[in-house]
Amino acid sequence: MKIFSNIRFSASFPVILGMMMMMTNLSARAFRIHCKEDTVKVSSILLKTAEHGGTFGERCVFVASQLEGTPWSAPLDNDSIGTIIVNMHGFDRLGFINTVMALADASMKNMPTIKEFVYSLEAMSRRKGIDEGFVSQLHYGADWIVDNVYRGHVKEMTEYVGGGSFKAKTLDYVSRHKDEYPALKDSIVLEKIKMIEMGYRSHRIPHLKKQSAGNKSLHELMQNGDIIMMLSPEIDYDIYDMGFVEMKNGEPYLKHISHESGIVVTDEYPLSRLFKIEGQHFYGYRWLRPTE
Repeated sequence: MKIFSNIRFSASFPVILGMMMMMTNLSARAFRIHCKEDTVKVSSILLKTAEHGGTFGERCVFVASQLEGTPWSAPLDNDSIGTIIVNMHGFDRLGFINTVMALADASMKNMPTIKEFVYSLEAMSRRKGIDEGFVSQLHYGADWIVDNVYRGHVKEMTEYVGGGSFKAKTLDYVSRHKDEYPALKDSIVLEKIKMIEMGYRSHRIPHLKKQSAGNKSLHELMQNGDIIMMLSPEIDYDIYDMGFVEMKNGEPYLKHISHESGIVVTDEYPLSRLFKIEGQHFYGYRWLRPTE
């Protein structure tokens, strides 16, 4: 892994290990950039997306296309610091969603810059939109949805469709596997994580049946940029897969990190066919819509 670069928006400084501190007129936000290549890539995608234009959802589809070929990667910010790391070399599935939405959002600003991207990434990926290190990370899909629905970044569409159901699940993987997270060596951070997880004991997760993905009436309601979250039956996880809808000839296709290839792709099969192929790995799905 390349070392982090200490870079300001206006100039580059010698490469060093450690955090990059960004000061605004309101507060100090601490984040890190993986390497200079990431700065270049973010700037390039922002420029292309701004030129492409379109609705927020359409921009999400365009950004996801720009990231095709990027591999799955464990999050780099799950270290002892836990603040945001700008890393375009790989994503976990929730990180892919956050990155795409943040790039699409930043592209809609009057001056789309990496600064705006980081602010948007903070808003999408951190509890209450504030990066306070590891404890502010939204680790679970259900937690991410609750926080982003509350702050108006996404709309839950799942419950607007008939035939849905609920499944109770306890989300406490992080605290049960504290040795995997360096930040949890701090007992105060660990206790804060446990307090957050208490709110997700026997959490009722709404979901749609897998078979509904083939319904033409549902296809008519879906839009470019909608988010599909396939729900894992495993005790340790609530996300099996997650991606953005791209409508082709009236049918939804998924832009996601493929389990088969391990990279960001536009799946070759429509959503209904993909669900049949992957159906043994998830019990249902949630349907979300990014909002401008």
